[in-house]
Amino acid sequence: MVGLDNAGKTATVRGIQGESPLDVAPTVGFSKVDLKQGKFEVTIFDLGGGKRIRGIWKNYYSESYGVVFVVDSSDVQRIQETSDTMAEVLRHPRIAGKPVLVLANKQDRDGALAEADIIESLSLEKLVNENKCLCQIEPCSAVLGYGKKVDKSIKNGLNWLLNNIAKDYEAISERVQKDTADQRAQEEQDKKERAERVRRIREERDRQEREEGEREGRVVNEMEPDDNMANPFQPINNVITENDSRLKKEIEMLRPREEGHQRNTQDQTDLQDEAEEEEQEDEESERQTPESSESGAVDQAKKKTRILRLKRKHRVDPLRVEEAAPKSPTPPPLPDFYGKPLPPVAIRQRPNSDTHDLGQCSDVHGCNCP
Repeated sequence: MVGLDNAGKTATVRGIQGESPLDVAPTVGFSKVDLKQGKFEVTIFDLGGGKRIRGIWKNYYSESYGVVFVVDSSDVQRIQETSDTMAEVLRHPRIAGKPVLVLANKQDRDGALAEADIIESLSLEKLVNENKCLCQIEPCSAVLGYGKKVDKSIKNGLNWLLNNIAKDYEAISERVQKDTADQRAQEEQDKKERAERVRRIREERDRQEREEGEREGRVVNEMEPDDNMANPFQPINNVITENDSRLKKEIEMLRPREEGHQRNTQDQTDLQDEAEEEEQEDEESERQTPESSESGAVDQAKKKTRILRLKRKHRVDPLRVEEAAPKSPTPPPLPDFYGKPLPPVAIRQRPNSDTHDLGQCSDVHGCNCP
């Protein structure tokens, strides 16, 4: 079943199959439908009608016993494209001579072309005579019903197609088998040609790389194909078993390293703790007063004895900031004026005519001088 996109191919197939033809999405690629029509078991390939996908139609011609071409009768603007597409299909050597059913779909819409107009627009008589195809056209509407209520024109057209195939079934079947074998042989030949083209392209690329390497003074490593190379595709169980064994070996190899690392970490932690304890003891000894120094002499001796027994092989003594920093000079003491009399203040007398010379007064505090 072929035709332009939006012609109603999928809606027609669903109606024949007994499903609702409404709300049908465009076909991407193709869909295969198996159904029973009367006494016939039918397989319909519903092929997408977009411009980009019409190239795959020819891959199904060899297996086809007949063709259903669906036309959108209401799409007058694309009637010429429909005519060109139909001519291309019927002229194909693997379709020519096989029965063709033309469904003039969407007759329920306004402006749809009548049967005679479609025959004239598609040049249908001339086309089928040139390619010796039995042909029948049926005006129909795929959305009017489905199942037992499907459009009678669709049902009649499908019965006509199947009956004509049945009349000449042996000849068509022999032709289908021959065309299918030829197509497979052609596909194998195309596959070999593609492989040969790829091989030549790779050889040409390797030759160019080798020449460039010689000009630049580089050494180009050429990988020789190894005929005895093992098959890279292995059962998944073998791969899982191999990965598990490799993982176990790696864990066993890493376990001693982790234990040694843990021991080293523990030793470093012990040394750090001992260094901190010693530093705290030194600070406590510096803070002790003369009265407490005698009482703690015995404890200090015990601690020093215990500290001297430590292993100092990998120990690094911490740097003390107090010892490393230079001591600042002691500032001079400030003068103490508390508890001492202030020095006398010298009073200078300014000369004045009215003042009395205190040096000539016999009684300094009892005179009546001003």
